[in-house]
Amino acid sequence: MTITRPIQCNESLRSSRRGRIPSSRSAMSFLFAAMGVLLSQGSAYADGISTTVSVNTSSLGQSGPSEEFFVFTDGNAPTPGTNTATLSDFSFGVGGSGGAVDVFDTFGDVVSGANLADGATITDDQFTNVFAGFFTAGSQLSFSLALTTNLAGDALAPDQFSMFISDPNGNPIPSSDPTGFDSLLTIDIDSPSPVIATYSSIVATSSGPFTAPEPGTWLLLCGGLCILSLHPRRWEKGASPGSRRF
Repeated sequence: MTITRPIQCNESLRSSRRGRIPSSRSAMSFLFAAMGVLLSQGSAYADGISTTVSVNTSSLGQSGPSEEFFVFTDGNAPTPGTNTATLSDFSFGVGGSGGAVDVFDTFGDVVSGANLADGATITDDQFTNVFAGFFTAGSQLSFSLALTTNLAGDALAPDQFSMFISDPNGNPIPSSDPTGFDSLLTIDIDSPSPVIATYSSIVATSSGPFTAPEPGTWLLLCGGLCILSLHPRRWEKGASPGSRRF
């Protein structure tokens, strides 16, 4: 007699809790709906530009390897960088080929393969970040560049992306770069759609659409979906709190 009412109360409490636990289907529907909303908002995407860069390298000759340098400078250092440059789809033209990454001149926040042709992702997490690699010059060198253009309001200077090429003798290809450093291409990230400045007639660019999702957005969405897929019983409508397992 003394334990009848507590048992009934406990069962009533469990029944009440069961009604509040969303089903796996409804939880999944909610996450997919949230994904749709985020994709429809500009905040789900980083600002950026996408371009294909072509360089006529036929005059470099093949007496030895030439070298290409990509320099990404953080104008807001030492604050962690907010932009990335992704280099891909390298082609070296007739008679040309990619060579080894220059491990001595590659430094900073750079993720790359062993060959220049593998491309790289550079993040402006340090003041200067450099990706360098050798190549045998052919008729034309080309690659794709996807560059985010997020702005740091309190930065002393804009982030800057530049490209340089040196010939087999180690001399940089001369250009009309006003700084005197012979950059063949420079992008000052001073707006969401910055100007792509080229300083030589051997360089050409062709821009295209840019859609790069913000990493944080996808991490949150994928994290939620993974939790549901790994622990479906946690969200089963009929499961009591004591029967859930992780």
